[in-house]
Amino acid sequence: MMKHAPGLAARAGVRYMLKWEESVLASFRRLWGSCDVVRWYFAGLTLSFFGTSAMYLVAGVWVKSLTGSNALATLALLCVYAPGVLSPWIGRFADTFRKKPLLIWTDLAIVPALAVLFFTDEIWVIFTVLLVYGAKAVLVSAAEPALLVAMLSPDRLAKINGLRMSLQEGMKLVAPLAAAALFAGYGAWPVVAIDALSFLLAAAATSMIKVDEPPPAPRETPSWPHLKALTWPIVGATTALFAASLHTAASFSLVENGLHYGPEFLGVLSAAQGAGSVLAGLAGKRANVTTGLVLIAVAALARTTGWLPAVLAAGFVHGIGLAWAVIAVATLVQQRTPPAVMGRVSATAISIVFGGGPLGLAVGAALVAHLSFEAIYVIIAVLTAAMAFWHARAGRAASLRARPPRETADQME
Repeated sequence: MMKHAPGLAARAGVRYMLKWEESVLASFRRLWGSCDVVRWYFAGLTLSFFGTSAMYLVAGVWVKSLTGSNALATLALLCVYAPGVLSPWIGRFADTFRKKPLLIWTDLAIVPALAVLFFTDEIWVIFTVLLVYGAKAVLVSAAEPALLVAMLSPDRLAKINGLRMSLQEGMKLVAPLAAAALFAGYGAWPVVAIDALSFLLAAAATSMIKVDEPPPAPRETPSWPHLKALTWPIVGATTALFAASLHTAASFSLVENGLHYGPEFLGVLSAAQGAGSVLAGLAGKRANVTTGLVLIAVAALARTTGWLPAVLAAGFVHGIGLAWAVIAVATLVQQRTPPAVMGRVSATAISIVFGGGPLGLAVGAALVAHLSFEAIYVIIAVLTAAMAFWHARAGRAASLRARPPRETADQME
């Protein structure tokens, strides 16, 4: 009977996923009918998310199929993340332009870069295009938050960021499957073509947004004080991404030695986590870094049991915690950063946060060679619980410092 458990769990996961997708679509329909600005923003976002999610999968698979090298396939994915080290400078570049036209031209500029891949499959050319692709992603992470601030009132930012997360996670479940099927049947070129087309259509959708943007501020405006003020949220979210990658590394051992299933069962765990992230996006107003870290710690402890229901529930809870940490940081950056330096602060903050992912994978790869999955999950629980405690204390201290002197003194008494 146990041998049927993966299939039953997979079907249950799909049902839950469809249920949450229906909730996401309902939320989008309400927004679509109420605001032209949000309507076109999400239209462009859907297209670009689909193309990007598909391309991220195919990049590594394509290089692997051409070279047979796992190292080069990993390097291909690294090329996408490498431009993150340039985020302060890319963000400074974004701060000197109005964000709507910058996003339009960024989407259009990537199309000829992708078109080069129709004429050659030289590895160095693929790597170069992926570096450009990664730089484009950093530029978007710098410009898009500032555009949202110009589009929306502050009280709507958390909800929109949450729905954005739901859409992104939903596309991660759909687009890679479509890309894998296309690659298996026809090679990489259809995926490249769809990716290029998605950016053309995204540029067209962005051009339909009506927004009154303030003029760019002088380049001399300092950004470091605003980035420093967000130190603890950034550190907390980075820890969440680091812990998530440790989760991923330990999942292989969990599935083999704890659940006693084949590696294909990892897809079921990914679906459970994706469903949690979709739900977290729908409840974006509740996003909080401390809460996200606590949920990740609880999920890690649940996975030490090696009991299938607990492991699936843990994946769902982990998805909520991880998404809330990211949503909270994105919203705090938008709410606390002046438009003049939004690009620099946003790009740098997001690059630091997501830099925790590759670092976690590297550490996780070393840990799984020497420790059991139970030990790794205990380490994750201790790390995230400690960070949640420190983050909560730092947040309270920052709130006290931000109050007027009389109010602070009364509070301390």
